[in-house]
Amino acid sequence: MSAQPVKIDDLPIGRFHIKIAGLTFGAHFTDGYILGLIGIAFTLLSPQMHLDAFWQGLIGASALIGLFLGSLFFGWISDKVGRQKIFLASFVLITIASVMQFYVESAMSLFLCRVLIGIGLGGDFSVGHAMLAEFSPKKHRGVLLGSFSVIWTFGYVAATFVGTAMLSLGDDAWRWMLASSAIPAALILIARIGTPESPRWLVNQGRIAEARAIVKKHLGDNVELDETRTTQTRSG
Repeated sequence: MSAQPVKIDDLPIGRFHIKIAGLTFGAHFTDGYILGLIGIAFTLLSPQMHLDAFWQGLIGASALIGLFLGSLFFGWISDKVGRQKIFLASFVLITIASVMQFYVESAMSLFLCRVLIGIGLGGDFSVGHAMLAEFSPKKHRGVLLGSFSVIWTFGYVAATFVGTAMLSLGDDAWRWMLASSAIPAALILIARIGTPESPRWLVNQGRIAEARAIVKKHLGDNVELDETRTTQTRSG
């Protein structure tokens, strides 16, 4: 006897939901880590580069500037090309730009690297939230989406411990501090490889068969996607 069909919104939390939540939370941990490290790095960075108040403020705000730009640009792009591509591309950018911080020789180059990191984070926030919301059961969606600020705090606290421990590495300690954000970023990027496209986005593109295949593979043979309501939500 076959199992009774269940709507995707009515599912209990399963392993796949936890995986998507973890991959999305990783972006907020990385964000908190990146923003937490710069304050400690400034204690060595500022005297070496002779930064005045203007450059300290600009570099300190650079990731936030990029985050604003990335959320606008990548959010729009993801509606055209899909969530999954941006879900990966954003962390490719964050990983590369994090490593580039180790080699900067001027305040401007550091500023640009951190703007790129922020662009990646902003893009990931807009797409990651959408991915998690579109996969999550309705009953648990609010709790999952509301947990991001807690994960961000863990990243910030971790940066404080790591940055303080790295202060003893000498004059280049700030380079190692800032570049260390490539480690969590690379781990998240690797873990995200193979993440499926959002079935709701596929339905909105008219790719019904692909959406059904993803739901069947990752959520179960008896799980159904409400194709009519998804399409109506988009048009409304």
